[in-house]
Amino acid sequence: MGQSLQDQLLKAGIAKPKQAKKARHDKARRNKAARRAGHTGDEEQRKLSQEVEAAAAAKREADRKRAEAANAERQQRERKRQVIQIINENRIAIEAPEADEPPYSYTVKGKIRRLPVSRDQRRRLADGRLAIVRYDGQTSLVDVETAERLEALVPKAVSRITEADKRPTDPDDPYAGYEVPDDLMW
Repeated sequence: MGQSLQDQLLKAGIAKPKQAKKARHDKARRNKAARRAGHTGDEEQRKLSQEVEAAAAAKREADRKRAEAANAERQQRERKRQVIQIINENRIAIEAPEADEPPYSYTVKGKIRRLPVSRDQRRRLADGRLAIVRYDGQTSLVDVETAERLEALVPKAVSRITEADKRPTDPDDPYAGYEVPDDLMW
């Protein structure tokens, strides 16, 4: 194989041995500086990989939140379907009242609502044996056991009289002995 250019220049006498030594020394210095720069390249590579890992972690977190939201929405749809099924299976037909009977009055979100029911159903509502369920734009009558099941799923949809509602709250109430009749018109 042929000689290097440096050796050829030395043989020809164009370059001196001192210049060749200086060239080797400069070359070694450049290589050393390049190696050091390569280490900073490793640091840059580490920083870049950390940024990539952080971006991947952020994407995983966003995906997890999206999955949780989708799961919550699916559970809400399932709960709604279950509530509608329970109401439809356990609905008690509302009997038409006689012409002179007033409607049953109850409150929903502070507003008084009226439901025309028969005398027997009004008595059962007042005794707490029936409950009114307002869900998905429909008003239905259901028995107490069904109302308890529905209260666990959608507590705001069920309106019923409980034992706590029947008892006076104040033992010193002067009107405790006077019960308000169910057919009282406001």
